[in-house]
Amino acid sequence: MTLRVHVCTWNVRVTQPPDEDFRGFLHLDNDEVLPDIVAVGLQEVDAKPQSLLIEYIKENSWVKILQAYLGAYGLVKLKSIRMLGMVHLVAVHSKHLPFVRDIRPGYCKTALLGLLGTKGAVSLRFTLYGQSFCFINSHFCAHAEYEEQRNLVVHPEYQSVSQSLTFPNCTPQKAMDHSYVFWMGDLNYRINETIENIKGLCAKQEYSTLWEHDQLLQGQKQGKCFVNFHEGELKFPPTYKYKPGTNDYDTESGKYRKPAWTDRILWKISEEKNNSVQMEAYTSRQSYLTSDHRPVGATLTVDLSDAISSMEDPIIWKPDLMSLPWYGNEDGLCVYVVKNYKTYSWDWIGLYRVGFQHVYDYEMYEWAVGDGDEYGENGCAVLFDCLPEEPGPYVMCYYSYKLDCIISVSDPFEILPPRDEDKDPVEVQIEQPTEDV
Repeated sequence: MTLRVHVCTWNVRVTQPPDEDFRGFLHLDNDEVLPDIVAVGLQEVDAKPQSLLIEYIKENSWVKILQAYLGAYGLVKLKSIRMLGMVHLVAVHSKHLPFVRDIRPGYCKTALLGLLGTKGAVSLRFTLYGQSFCFINSHFCAHAEYEEQRNLVVHPEYQSVSQSLTFPNCTPQKAMDHSYVFWMGDLNYRINETIENIKGLCAKQEYSTLWEHDQLLQGQKQGKCFVNFHEGELKFPPTYKYKPGTNDYDTESGKYRKPAWTDRILWKISEEKNNSVQMEAYTSRQSYLTSDHRPVGATLTVDLSDAISSMEDPIIWKPDLMSLPWYGNEDGLCVYVVKNYKTYSWDWIGLYRVGFQHVYDYEMYEWAVGDGDEYGENGCAVLFDCLPEEPGPYVMCYYSYKLDCIISVSDPFEILPPRDEDKDPVEVQIEQPTEDV
């Protein structure tokens, strides 16, 4: 099996989501090559106290709109996490959900001697088909003269993101020990050239020449940062600093910033997985103009051909015993068999509309049978009381409380409109015969 992974990063400059089509940003604009995993890293999301307080009540506006796009294409959010201005979202296609395990968030603060989370990293790790994945979203210190501080943050010999980012109660625990590590973000590396030379090379689109002066690339060659990480060739314009609303570099304002590739995506694979990741595309999205940064996306393929046979769906759904089709407002009997999984009394089964966005986006749920693994081939029965009125395709998902994830998804099935059994029968007018006079 080959998985397509799309990783994207954007410093949104404390703006709200624009009224634009985000399918290109999320690599959803080609139905024939949709991704299996999408990871989004945002930086400089509004982190004012009132904004953070509102998010205790409702979803962050960026996460809300992005997960709506993802859900429309069958991608389900595993988790979204936040550390002040950094927001991290990872979604997996629903067909892979039964094989996801050990979802864990991670945080690393690097500002003010590690006490402040305005800079640093947020991360999400999980296993898929038994293989470990780690996605890291970072925002590093700015300005050209702070190159050494950025290198210290990622150098493996220091207490930094690469060393202190760990995950409890899973294997592996260290971020850099995972089979597949994808690192994205506003890394803030600059170009060691004069502004005149940078603008001249950009005007001639000689990006390969300009790339040789990039601080990140030079640091890699010297062994100072991102050792053993890979990156696609930079064939797109520098992603910072633009005049918002235009494609013109802001080189004349009070900040006077030289154009640079501050926004980057890199990946690292373990030795035993060598050559299992291939780059399909690495580009910036020049059409999104609201920020002074341009979003960057990387699409990669991951060869998992040696990892499929060990995974088995622990829930066998029995549609032949469910009295399908189901009708709105009526009860629905769900029958399933548990195999090679120890059930728990707080497991539950959710009824979801096809295209659901996250694990709690169910229409309704019922508690699973607590000792369901002891029922053998006879299976377990759960009654959904008063099904949704709206017809359409639905699925059932089994949620494991112990594993904190969905471990099985049924095949789609239809719920039909409510049967109007209370409607009065049609009165038939019978003409009475007339008497002969």
